[in-house]
Amino acid sequence: MDDLAEIPADTALASPAFTYVDVGVAHGLPRDALMAAGRLDEAMRADPDARVSTWTYVVLWRELLTKLPEVVVPVELVRALDDAALGVTAQLVLRADDLAQATDMVERFLHITDTGMQLDRPIRGDHIGFAPRHRPEVMAMRFPVEVWLGTGFQLLSRALGGPVPLVEVTFAHPAGYPVAAYEELFGAPVRFDAEVSALWLPRAAMTTPFAGRDPLTRRYLEAHAAHLLANVPAPVPALVATLREAILVELATSGAELARVARRVAMSTRTVQRRLEELGTSYQDLVEDLRASLARTLLRDRTHSIVEVALELGYADLKSFYRAFRRWTGMPPGQWRATQ
Repeated sequence: MDDLAEIPADTALASPAFTYVDVGVAHGLPRDALMAAGRLDEAMRADPDARVSTWTYVVLWRELLTKLPEVVVPVELVRALDDAALGVTAQLVLRADDLAQATDMVERFLHITDTGMQLDRPIRGDHIGFAPRHRPEVMAMRFPVEVWLGTGFQLLSRALGGPVPLVEVTFAHPAGYPVAAYEELFGAPVRFDAEVSALWLPRAAMTTPFAGRDPLTRRYLEAHAAHLLANVPAPVPALVATLREAILVELATSGAELARVARRVAMSTRTVQRRLEELGTSYQDLVEDLRASLARTLLRDRTHSIVEVALELGYADLKSFYRAFRRWTGMPPGQWRATQ
């Protein structure tokens, strides 16, 4: 299966993808190969509102992570991304009155940047977190969330025109690079294997005035953003996104048994089946698609053994996983992994 077909429903701004290409080229990777892998062309670079499949970024991640093992790729990407590549949502943030208004703008227009992304705001005592979320198979790659948080931090630094009062930065996955590289980037403590991936700030920082606040320009940008948002392809239906998250939780423990997933989303099994039928799909298709995509993501990470991948996907025995993987790719998982 073509990698870019694995997540066909979500799209994202194309402009940051060219920064990914440029970082690869700066470290000796061939530009033409990266452009071809991401299905990019120079006409897209000239259009600040051009869009690509979200999977373009997943493919570029794979290229950079596997071919530049000595480079702290997430940190390099954050340092290389500039405001112009981040689209109209970033321009709105820079001209907001304060962090509270900027956050509202981000939540309103986030699907211009990426239709699969959401922003949570967890509260922890006197601290507030900014926690981006995406499809489970994208979050399973771990490193994209590092770029999202790093980019958000850099944008906030420019908006404030001074130091960001970060309490700490947390990531809900193990460290893949030296922690010192991240603490240098954020200028704050960084903790991995935490409960959530988030930037943590004092709640009082929400009303700190931004240096570049500009109500007049912001109104023009808001009108443009509203126009863009109206023309963005619809994101994955909320029900599907909710079910996918519940399935991910249940895969390893129950094999994503329908009754358990239905209870987790507070629905009856019949309601789940009926609602999915109305969307032109089925529960089994949802489980199968998630397993197929996650299997590829996990197998690309060679710290996972094939047995561990099978168990994480909820297979009771290795033979069942091998049979399913052959159906998805036409080859056994070990052979497929060797080709990546």
